[in-house]
Amino acid sequence: MANSMLTALAKRKFVMTGKKVFSLVNFLLIATVAVGGCKKSGSSDSGSAGSDRASALDGEAQAAAMGEIQKHWAKGPDGWTTARVSGSAYAPDRYIRQMRELTVQGVQSSELTDSDRLNGMEWAGEVTFKSAPCREAGDAGLLLEGMSNLGLSVNRQRGRWTQWVDFQPEAIRVQKVKGQWQAQQDTWLLRGAIPQPADYANAGVK
Repeated sequence: MANSMLTALAKRKFVMTGKKVFSLVNFLLIATVAVGGCKKSGSSDSGSAGSDRASALDGEAQAAAMGEIQKHWAKGPDGWTTARVSGSAYAPDRYIRQMRELTVQGVQSSELTDSDRLNGMEWAGEVTFKSAPCREAGDAGLLLEGMSNLGLSVNRQRGRWTQWVDFQPEAIRVQKVKGQWQAQQDTWLLRGAIPQPADYANAGVK
């Protein structure tokens, strides 16, 4: 932009206008403003690039969380199903849990410290999920360990599913360290396993 302006002005003749002459000072001033405008545009591009990178990392975090979920839940026509074991090792309760859907609600990043960066951490935060209907079947116990939003206890039993209850899973904390994504395993969504035929047989449902 600056070069084209300089060329155009160079081709024009300096014309006397009353007592003033189009001076070289004015000529250089215009050129300087033009160059400054170009530099300002470049700084805007830099900010856009930073925003694009942040969005890309958010997308990677979401993909990492869903990838971990698929190691613990099987997706079928009725929703996502996982096999759970709770209670003591001497008297375990075995049951299957089903979420009608597992949909990401949002991604929230955490601010990294200087120590985090020195340790190779590139991103840290959590992936949240929307509330969805949930049900269970299997050994006797309380649905969702009594954490339902109904304000009353729903009992689980073999041979039939409990009623559906709206429930919002806790977020999954994830981080990217030296190019590798990691997820905190001790969280509600990642405590089960892909259900096997024996799990369905024990629960008495298909």
